[in-house]
Amino acid sequence: MLGKSRNILFVSITSTLLTGFVMISFIKKNNHSDKEPKKEIIDSFIRVSIVVAGDAMAHYPQITSAYNDTNKDYDFYPVFQYISPVIKKFDFSIVNYETTAGGKPYTGYPQFSAPDTLAYIIKDAGFKFFVNANNHSVDKGLKGITNTIDVFDKYNIPHTGTFKDEASRNEVYPSIQVINGLKIAILNYTYGTNGLFIPEPTIVNTIDTNVIKVDLKKALDSIPDAVVVCMHWGIEYQREPNQEQINLANFLFENGADVIVGSHPHVIQPLELTTFNYKNKSKTGLIIWSLGNFVSNQRKQYTNGGIMVDFTLEKNKFTNTLKIKEVGYIPFWVYKTAKPEKFYILPICLFENDTTIFKLNNTDKTAFETFIKDTRSHLKRDTLNIKEYFPTN
Repeated sequence: MLGKSRNILFVSITSTLLTGFVMISFIKKNNHSDKEPKKEIIDSFIRVSIVVAGDAMAHYPQITSAYNDTNKDYDFYPVFQYISPVIKKFDFSIVNYETTAGGKPYTGYPQFSAPDTLAYIIKDAGFKFFVNANNHSVDKGLKGITNTIDVFDKYNIPHTGTFKDEASRNEVYPSIQVINGLKIAILNYTYGTNGLFIPEPTIVNTIDTNVIKVDLKKALDSIPDAVVVCMHWGIEYQREPNQEQINLANFLFENGADVIVGSHPHVIQPLELTTFNYKNKSKTGLIIWSLGNFVSNQRKQYTNGGIMVDFTLEKNKFTNTLKIKEVGYIPFWVYKTAKPEKFYILPICLFENDTTIFKLNNTDKTAFETFIKDTRSHLKRDTLNIKEYFPTN
């Protein structure tokens, strides 16, 4: 009997121990799973947000208004102080630098030469890339072209459109920029240089479809994710694209462009998403016919402001397909004060209802309101999902 009791006791203890072990294991397992790190969600897309701006000009009143008598230098910071936070919200930004760093004496229209500090301050305002092929590139001849390039390089401003010679163009053109892992090729051309001869050995990219076709092929051979072509084209003060612009846009899309950015008319022309055939496949491209002025002394209706256009390039990392998404426009008005003359770029989204920072007189208020109305009515395209941009924190 004693032996049998021992066996029963042994079985009972063993059973209890096993039950306890199973329970502990179950608890440990549950506790362990609670502490396990959550599985990482893999994002299938690379996204780059981009904003582009039009003609950054330097008329003589702009230059004189920026002169700081104390420092004996030119302070352009106030001009961009309100637009700069908007620009800096984006991953990448492009502006048309439509003047030269041709040295003293500084001059405005018709042959521009601005202080070197203008380029630095536009960069500081948030722009990460300058295009410089425009009809004022040759305003100060050989010195103007080479000095402007030197100033860009001095301030570490990536740029394209003008070159010191053919060898340097071959080396750095088309410009390839890598942003957030997305590879973007940037090209830039102008319709002309106001009849001024382009001095050798410098090069200013002019619109020649034979040359552009070769350049686009070179860009595509580098296997970019997107191709952006900045065109200085069109007719001044004309608010719709002309047939030459339309023909050139078709040519650019057919030869590999994804985005076309237009400047020169000094007024806003529409923007649109368009579907076209590329290598027997349907493709969507963005065309911005004209951004208007970014900053200038022009005060007539339609010229006293402009738009920036923002969009996102989205690449699927697994299929390598690219989409252009979230296209919008950012209108702004250039406010010129009375004596002393000062210039300020005012984003409409921030200043439309402002009554505290600037108290506009009746003339300025009317001009401001007219610009807003003109811009919104001109860019309204009911069939497109292109909207005015309002920055959020």
